[in-house]
Amino acid sequence: MHENPLTTENKKRLPSPQGVALAIMQACQREDVSIAEVSRLVQTDPALAGRLLQLANGASMGGRPTASVQGAVGRLGLQSVRQLALSFSLIDQYGQGRCAGFDYPGFWSHSLLMAVATRELSARLRLGSADELFSCGLLARIGCLGLATAYPEDYAQLLSQDFKGAALLQQEQRVLLTDHIQLSGELHALWGLPTVLSESMRFHEQPGVAAFAQGSRPWQLAQVLHLAWRMADFFIQTQHDQSDRITELKLLAGTLGMAETEFSQCADTVIQQWKHWGAVLNVRVTDEELFSTMAQAQVRPDQEPNPGWLKVLIVEDDAIVRRLLEKWLRDECHYTVLTANDGHAALRAALVFQPHVVMTDWQMPVMDGLELCRSLRASDWGRNIYVLMLTSADSENDLVRAFEGGVDDYLTKPVNMRALSARLKAAWRFVRLRDAWERDHERLTGAAEELALINRRLQHAALSDPLTELANRRAGLNALSQAWSASTRHGHGLSVIAIDVDYFKAINDIHGHTCGDVVLQRLSQNLRTTARNEDTVCRWGGEEFMVICPNMTQDEGLNAAERLRANIADLRIAVDGKLIEVTISLGLASWNRSLSTQDQLLAEADKALYAAKQGGRNRVAVSQSSAFAD
Repeated sequence: MHENPLTTENKKRLPSPQGVALAIMQACQREDVSIAEVSRLVQTDPALAGRLLQLANGASMGGRPTASVQGAVGRLGLQSVRQLALSFSLIDQYGQGRCAGFDYPGFWSHSLLMAVATRELSARLRLGSADELFSCGLLARIGCLGLATAYPEDYAQLLSQDFKGAALLQQEQRVLLTDHIQLSGELHALWGLPTVLSESMRFHEQPGVAAFAQGSRPWQLAQVLHLAWRMADFFIQTQHDQSDRITELKLLAGTLGMAETEFSQCADTVIQQWKHWGAVLNVRVTDEELFSTMAQAQVRPDQEPNPGWLKVLIVEDDAIVRRLLEKWLRDECHYTVLTANDGHAALRAALVFQPHVVMTDWQMPVMDGLELCRSLRASDWGRNIYVLMLTSADSENDLVRAFEGGVDDYLTKPVNMRALSARLKAAWRFVRLRDAWERDHERLTGAAEELALINRRLQHAALSDPLTELANRRAGLNALSQAWSASTRHGHGLSVIAIDVDYFKAINDIHGHTCGDVVLQRLSQNLRTTARNEDTVCRWGGEEFMVICPNMTQDEGLNAAERLRANIADLRIAVDGKLIEVTISLGLASWNRSLSTQDQLLAEADKALYAAKQGGRNRVAVSQSSAFAD
């Protein structure tokens, strides 16, 4: 088991920039840094200078080409240059590594395609600096490289089991106590990437579970990164049946307001730019077909065999015409056909038959064709039925009334069979595309809901103790960090109470570990119900607990700690017919301005806990050096 990679020796092995890239990042952290100073640093690395010039003179930037490094830096902006220098440095440094199960060239190939896709999509959607977002795509999954670099043996073994998606995240948490999404975010923060970009990158696998307002810039960035990720999977992880994946990409592009033609053109540009940047950065790329070529190779709905699936309801009061249409549609077109002689009969038949197409005469007794169409459109099940109106009226006003009533198409009588055949083929295409869209939508919605549920479970598991169901140490540190920020910023009170179960080893030795687990569970429940709602009670490890108490002074903390101690002392825990008495020792520390870090506050609580145990246990001790000072 490992601790958080950013708080252990493994931090030294995590991906980090070197040389000129590191100097640029350090320089850009200063408020007084100038374009000229950064340009001089860039010029010391000819490869970096050439790459930045290519980006600055790219089609997405517009304007006259620049031949100077300073011009390129000015055009790209310091923030973009900083991120691009970081990105290029990492590619150059980590082309290979010690993790036997990790495909380093494949990782950079996939990340580069994500970067190019993010850049092209963002440029078309005008989401900001396209070249800054190039780095977002490149670094969105840097946590995968981080795990391979920090834990080469463990991660190789985990990857050999071929976990995917949420299952991979779960296994990473189980084995390494972190995952590639979490580690990516920590590296982004370490390198100073803007929070708004890092937050969007964090949700690139599951944008549906992010709390971004729909249509907001973070929401759009998360959707763009998700689409870029799926595009990289599509082009690099080729499968035999690409049809569903092509449809999925089109649907994802549609959520961003991109028409199929526009997205197809964008995807073609991505492939071309990916190959170009692969050569520039010495990253492996494959000879992929253009997306438009693959999309055109899909089977069109109206070209599929066996049209018998199409169900047509004929509504016609003229028996001769009705029989002629029925015979022709069934024998010549091979459709599944049902007939009705008026609108009321048609409604009853449609409820059972569930037709794809209703072909109805306008002028009929009881209920005419226009009333029938309006009735269908008023029901949930009838809204998607394709309605073809047969009419002898062809005036402009009549046609306007028909289309306003919900008609999809019309045909004048007497019916021309060639014209009818063309109309029904159009209806056929409409129904097939609608059905395909609904299947894809249901599949994607179901997958998103399943992933959201899995993600919530993973988040809960990552932040909770499985035995006691209290917050774990990681969640406690998060809560302490938030409370510490509020206290140091606004001067609010903050207390922490360290707790240790007295003589817990003896309970395990005498009654067994199963009994010990029951004791910890009952004790945890009592602590949770006794503490305030705003307090965070967490299992710190073994038989140690910690209570984080925001907005609580030392005097209030002493009262709270004494209440916790007394309640536990009165507790009798029944296990296998035996009543077990338990006591706890508590150490209280409260924030004051002499404490510069939250680690010092925790250390003071540990000192007080040690004093309580040395003083005879079953008591509360207060850290003397943490007494509140103005």
